[in-house]
Amino acid sequence: MIRLQKGVLGAVLAFVSTTAMAQAGPETAPPSETAEVAVGVLHHGTNFHPLGSRLMFDLPDLLPGEFYEGSEEDGTVDVQIAYRTAPLRILLKPRLTAKAQINTAGRTSFFSAGAEWRQHILRGRVYGQAGIGVTVIDGYRFTPDPFEPDISNHEAWRRYEIYRRRTSFGSKILFNPNASIGVRLDRRWAVELAWEHFSHRRIFSDTNPGIDNVGIRIVRRLGR
Repeated sequence: MIRLQKGVLGAVLAFVSTTAMAQAGPETAPPSETAEVAVGVLHHGTNFHPLGSRLMFDLPDLLPGEFYEGSEEDGTVDVQIAYRTAPLRILLKPRLTAKAQINTAGRTSFFSAGAEWRQHILRGRVYGQAGIGVTVIDGYRFTPDPFEPDISNHEAWRRYEIYRRRTSFGSKILFNPNASIGVRLDRRWAVELAWEHFSHRRIFSDTNPGIDNVGIRIVRRLGR
């Protein structure tokens, strides 16, 4: 499933890149840099990490009701809304960013602020981008213990449902390294293949499952 999704995303970007270059023509200049807004759809809990020792890995098939610690939310879908400022004229011209990534299945959502750095190629038609941010989650630092003694059966089952469906991130505050590849459709619109990671590197507790998200964003430049 992950390989199929990755292949589809790659095909979409290849098609969009070809179309954008054909429309732009050889004399197209890079667009002026302004603030941007973006809307994206991301796969929540993807086994993909571009900075890891392996780019992708397969987990064994699980029986119904089974899960790995840290994978309880995998396979759901997030909708992301982002705002980026125009590049600042300091520190290699970062863009300040604010992002809200909302899970559509009632799992953990992420609210981030940070900075992103961009590099254009092919006269501004394609760009790579990397960033870092700080995130606050609306999910669980630690899920409630369903096996705690002296609680009612009803409370034990309530906690078990949370334990089965929600991830303990070990902290309400996480770090958000991220990266994307963008292709300009014209001077105002672009499409991006995006990767978002959330974890705290065991700074705030020993529990740190982390989570990776991959998806597509549509970006619109603001102003003239």
